[in-house]
Amino acid sequence: MIANARMYSVSPQAASAWRTLLMRVAQRAGVALDYVEHDAPAPIRALWERDDCACVLMCGYPFAASPLRYRLLAAPVPDLPRYGGMPRYFSEFIVRADAPCTSLAQTFGTRLACMLPESNSGYNAPRRYLMEFGLVEGALYLPTDDATPTPQDVIDAVIAGRAEVGVVDSYVLDLLRLHAPERIAAVRTLAVTQSSPIPPLVASPGIGEDIAARLREVLLHAHRDPECGEALATLRLSRFAAMVPDDYRRLVRWAHEADRAGVALTAATPVVQGVLPFLPESVPASLSEPSLESSRHPSDPLA
Repeated sequence: MIANARMYSVSPQAASAWRTLLMRVAQRAGVALDYVEHDAPAPIRALWERDDCACVLMCGYPFAASPLRYRLLAAPVPDLPRYGGMPRYFSEFIVRADAPCTSLAQTFGTRLACMLPESNSGYNAPRRYLMEFGLVEGALYLPTDDATPTPQDVIDAVIAGRAEVGVVDSYVLDLLRLHAPERIAAVRTLAVTQSSPIPPLVASPGIGEDIAARLREVLLHAHRDPECGEALATLRLSRFAAMVPDDYRRLVRWAHEADRAGVALTAATPVVQGVLPFLPESVPASLSEPSLESSRHPSDPLA
């Protein structure tokens, strides 16, 4: 059986902390796990399709949309104020730090770096955000020439000028703000979506519930284990939270609503007319220590 946290192993420090943390969880649970590497460009879906995943981070949308019944273990709770002590995250629309635009509306019609439609933070959450400001039937952005299937690819495309705007998981960005400040200084955030339930740790359907229950119990108490303290601090996590499948089913509902409305993120011919000319400023005053209130969105189901 294996453990893996590729989704949030965004720096050497974060990768090491995840390995340390999950191996400690396995030890305390009395479960023999191998921490495997599954780095990009290997498709992350190939990791989730393994039948020996016992403690692996999985995006919430494919978790909820899959016909397989993955065993839900727990979800990380970032310790920054804007997360409000809850297992949630946001998507941020980023541009180059030297870009002239001051509002998201000024980027409409330009190239957007986004992830695959199976991604919540890199595709579906931004779609929902744009829908709520009047977008129907079409897209507001041009695609990039090359695919950007990972958050790092999205950031690279924006920094290199291959895209004028990108959409990235807020927790990924917060980890990079901590561990790679020089890299992240090259971009800035124009808008922040409403929150979604954060990607959980899961086990494959074939993993016994007795094993899953032991891992779940240890994860939920990891913040009380002194040997987990340093890793949790490195990852800016306060604890892990218990979740139920219904917490993630809303992601499928939101994606279906966007599909029925004919909304995409990119198209060869963007439709810029028909949306409100100005989107509200939702970027916190300080992204390293933003206030919870400033990050709330009127439709935020987790607010």
